[in-house]
Amino acid sequence: MPKNEELVAIKEMSLNGHWQFRQSGNDSWLPAVVPGCNYSDLIANGIINDPFYRDHEHQLQWIEREDWHYRKYFELNEELFAQEAIELVIDGLDTYCDVYINNVLILENVNMFVGHRISCKEHLLLGKNEIRVEFHSPIIKTLPKYIDNGFTYPAENDKSSERLSVYARKAPYHFGWDWGPRFVTSGIWRDIKLVGITKARIDNIYVKQNLISKELAKLTFQISLAPFTGFNGFVNVCCQNVDGITQKIPINLTTDKNAINVNIDIKQPQLWWPNGLGEAFLHQFSIELLDGEQCLDKQLLSVGLRTVEVINEADAQGESFFVKVNGQPTFMKGANYIPSDSFLNHVSKEKYQKVFTDAVSANMNMLRVWGGGIYENDEFYQFADEHGILIWQDFMFACSLYPGDDDFIENVRQEAEYNIKRLRNHACLALWCGNNETEMGIQFWQWPEKFEYSDQLYTKLQQDYDLLFKQVLPEMVEKLDPQRFYFSSSPIGFWENKADDNRGDNHYWGVWHGEEPFSEFKNRVPRFMSEFGFQSFPILESVQNYSVASDWRLDSPVMKTHQKHPRGNSLIQQYMDDEYQEPKDFESFLYLSQVQQALGMKVAFEAHRSAMPFCMGSLYWQLNDCWPVASWSGIDYYGRWKALHYQVKRSFEPVAVFIDEQDEQVNVNLISDKRECESYYVKQQLMTLDGVVMHSQQDTVKIEPLNVSIFSSQPRAELLAMHDATNLVYVVQLFHDDSQQSLISEAFHYFVPTKALALKPAVITSHLSYQQGELIVNLSSGVLARQVHVSMPGHTGNFSDNFFDLLPNMNKRITLNIEALSQQEVALLDEEIKIMSIIDSYQQ
Repeated sequence: MPKNEELVAIKEMSLNGHWQFRQSGNDSWLPAVVPGCNYSDLIANGIINDPFYRDHEHQLQWIEREDWHYRKYFELNEELFAQEAIELVIDGLDTYCDVYINNVLILENVNMFVGHRISCKEHLLLGKNEIRVEFHSPIIKTLPKYIDNGFTYPAENDKSSERLSVYARKAPYHFGWDWGPRFVTSGIWRDIKLVGITKARIDNIYVKQNLISKELAKLTFQISLAPFTGFNGFVNVCCQNVDGITQKIPINLTTDKNAINVNIDIKQPQLWWPNGLGEAFLHQFSIELLDGEQCLDKQLLSVGLRTVEVINEADAQGESFFVKVNGQPTFMKGANYIPSDSFLNHVSKEKYQKVFTDAVSANMNMLRVWGGGIYENDEFYQFADEHGILIWQDFMFACSLYPGDDDFIENVRQEAEYNIKRLRNHACLALWCGNNETEMGIQFWQWPEKFEYSDQLYTKLQQDYDLLFKQVLPEMVEKLDPQRFYFSSSPIGFWENKADDNRGDNHYWGVWHGEEPFSEFKNRVPRFMSEFGFQSFPILESVQNYSVASDWRLDSPVMKTHQKHPRGNSLIQQYMDDEYQEPKDFESFLYLSQVQQALGMKVAFEAHRSAMPFCMGSLYWQLNDCWPVASWSGIDYYGRWKALHYQVKRSFEPVAVFIDEQDEQVNVNLISDKRECESYYVKQQLMTLDGVVMHSQQDTVKIEPLNVSIFSSQPRAELLAMHDATNLVYVVQLFHDDSQQSLISEAFHYFVPTKALALKPAVITSHLSYQQGELIVNLSSGVLARQVHVSMPGHTGNFSDNFFDLLPNMNKRITLNIEALSQQEVALLDEEIKIMSIIDSYQQ
């Protein structure tokens, strides 16, 4: 039996790395890098400036209307050339292009989301070869379809006069969105290689989980083989990290495609759990295709044993929408994820890793891969498996209607088949959703009026919609991934109808788009909230990366370029005027925009979790950015956590305490997502802003698993008594035990709007030390300091906590992972540290 990869018969030759490219019509070829895109190569060659800097975006729109050619010369050695078959394997081409080997056309690509395997040995030579990929402008390629149709599809986020994005099976956000620029890229965006094959290879594996329980897991490995010659051999399936799980099956291959089922039983299996509920354990399987002692092909699969059910059915309260994992109803805590860069080749494995370490750090258990981006790279789903983050997977359609002609539908079928097969074995994959918000658009976005559709045309467009999302895609899921839930469009319930809060999932945009106050988050709690949000700006250290000081005003051309929502800046200002005093300068405005976003969204997070089990999910818009911009993100483009992400971490603690004032009653809610009952220590204090304790109480309490309970409820008037409401804070802290050394969660409640609080200038002292890779910062203040922000110029890492309320005369310890520091370097940092709170941001 082969023990290492060198003995596997399949030989590979990567074609990644150095290529050449040119603009069509130019004679000179320039250096290029694959995977990559034309924008990245133009930047590297000094032909264009940084597209993200200042307002350079507007100067670069010519690129999308040009054709771009790529080529590479490579040497084919005797070992690879001697293989019985050679395939060109291309994981991603963006988008319209022709592929040539030694001037022979072998592929015409029309879909960014589909990879290819092309038999090509007959076109290769021993020694020097050329591969050439000629990309056609996505704009010029699709323009004839737009002209022939004679009408415009309602792709309102497509930032051009000719809305062409719907015709191209290409990442929709490349054409512009209300948080992203318009950079319509071309290029070889994923890996490309030559693969030499002897006799046969493994074509595809589907691991069907027939039964999963604590006592037994019954699996079927459905293995498709692609033979090039007939032979008798074996398929061997072996678990590499659990002893005694192996199965070797004899096979008789013909020259047609062959399939074989291998059944595996696992007694007392270790189950896969989402983050916060248990270990995300993965069984590591190897699948080998054997011809005698020779291993012809080998694949490795990480398999998480679990059941994931989406319960979407009529019930006594309307129509449920919740996720059960291993039979247990589980509150989904997380965010919507967009692509991490406008130029996808810039998203490294390390950047993907950070997405999931940041998600886990904020106590999330789900990310929604939104339908205006891409089906993410394999590493994304592997990290999700390993970190216990469930993935809500949209198909790549968003906020528009789409063509229904035969060519388009067949293109989508191939896209669906390729990506369903690629992703279906991942433990993280929770569900498939057909599109983002199109059914909401049909009902509420006045498309016939806006785009002057006749009744006949609009009927036809809706029929095309039904064909794609209610017939083609569900049929593909049922055929290829039958154990997973599919629904046609998110949301099921529409925020424009309050009664729809009882129905399915919901995107609530009354706050922000509807200009309703943050308090409405309490009144609009649905069964599952899959989108809601509020904008903020990046902090000054990030803004400095893409602008100069003369740009630092809201109405500057640069700030307008980096704000894609037409009312964004005015809405941020409008809400800020209601809740906060006037910021003293631009840096203070940026800081307050983040405070406002975090504290406003806190209302929603706590309302959703406190309404469990009626509400069983809170996925906010949005986790991240694809470029530096004012947006709804909780983490800016440069990886800096905004105030929102720190608040998410607090609001999504597995066991948490929340304070909510409703109808003159102040309630303390205790929430647990855990699977077992535990005892905790609760400390309540009512104090003045300079630390005088007016009331204090300590209790021990048991918190039931998967439970919300009202710990206490007091009339507001009774709490305030005769005290000044502008000078009070009510604090409830939750500890593991009465030692009060193990704080789990704490809640602060103020009785007046922030701008009415009698905040006093806070002198916040800091003491820095370094220990075992961590910079430790101890902070204290003689008076309450709201939303304390600590930054370290020159360091982009994120502190363990930030944007927090610092109680008077109490020590707060935060840490920052950092390279080794000497005592002298720590002392220098102590002089450079920047500390800001709300009172510091106001006009004095």
